Amino acid sequence: MTATRPHHRNAFSLIELILVMGVIVMIFSLAIPLATRALGSHALRQSADRVRVAMGKARVEAIKSGKIHALFLQTNSDWFNVAPFSQISAQQGLAARQTQLNANQIRTDLEDNQLPKGIFFAEGITSNDGRSADAFSQNGGGGNSQIKPILFYPDGTAQDARVFLRDEQANMTSVQLRGLTGIAKTVKTQQN
Repeated sequence: MTATRPHHRNAFSLIELILVMGVIVMIFSLAIPLATRALGSHALRQSADRVRVAMGKARVEAIKSGKIHALFLQTNSDWFNVAPFSQISAQQGLAARQTQLNANQIRTDLEDNQLPKGIFFAEGITSNDGRSADAFSQNGGGGNSQIKPILFYPDGTAQDARVFLRDEQANMTSVQLRGLTGIAKTVKTQQN
C-alpha cells in the first residue's frame, strides 16, 4: 500500500486571480460614480453655505450702517460680493474684471468672493417692491443684466430672493431668502 499525501496548495491559480481582480474592478466601477456624486453634492452644499453667509453679512452691514447693502452676484459665473448698494457701478466693474480673469482661467486672491471651482450661479430671482424700485432709480441700477443685486435694508428685512447654484454636471441647489426676516435657507432642487 502506498500512502497518499494530502496535496497542499501554496499559490493561487491564474483563473482565481483573474476572478478576484474582476470582482475588485466591478466594485470600484460601482463605487466611483457614487463617490463622485457625493463630492459634487458636498461642493454644492458648501457653495450654498457660502452664499448664505454672504447674505447674513449683507444684512448685518445694512443694519450697522443704516444704508442699503446688497449681495451682488454674476450669473454664469462664480463671482459674488457684498457692498453698499450705492456702489453698484463699481460692482459691475469688479464683475467684468472677474469675467476676464475666469476667461483666462486665473483664480484670484479674492477667493472669498468666489464659489468653489466648478460651481456657478445659474440664476438669481428677486421680488420687486416699492423700496427696491426706489433704490434702483436713485442708484441707476440695472445696467448689466448679468449682475443680480439682492437688497438688504437697514431694518433687517430684504428682498425675497432665490439664488440657484449649479455644478458642471448640471446638479442644482438653491438658497432661498425670506425678505420679511432676512433669513436664508438652502433648498435642494434637483440631482442629475
